[in-house]
Amino acid sequence: MPDRRGLLTALALGLPLASAAAAAPPDTEIEEWTFLKAAAADPAALLRFLEANWLAMDRIAVAQGLFAHARLHRADPADGAAWDVVMVVGYRTPAGYDGVRAAFEAIRVAHRPVQPDDLPFASLGRITESRRVRLVASA
Repeated sequence: MPDRRGLLTALALGLPLASAAAAAPPDTEIEEWTFLKAAAADPAALLRFLEANWLAMDRIAVAQGLFAHARLHRADPADGAAWDVVMVVGYRTPAGYDGVRAAFEAIRVAHRPVQPDDLPFASLGRITESRRVRLVASA
């Protein structure tokens, strides 16, 4: 279970408590959270796209040691959040993505985009905000 500050941060950002309880691994210095809003009422197509593209590339980055972890969370529709999906990526250095940008760009260039529902990202959703957070304590 995360500390009170972690819970308060998660609640302030509208994260469900289950997401807040998934504490970052001990080798994670920084997490970057990207919040997305689906174009449709049901974010299933957006989730399929993110899984086939963003998470596919992130798995390679995790395997290469560039990322500590990558997680895709869906908001509970009952919460009425301003976002539907949050992508959480953990980095081992305080520089976050900036510290691995060049190496990750090589992964991105090699990736062949997949459109599970024959729709591009722009038709499925949009990024509403990004946050950089640092775990300060855990129990």
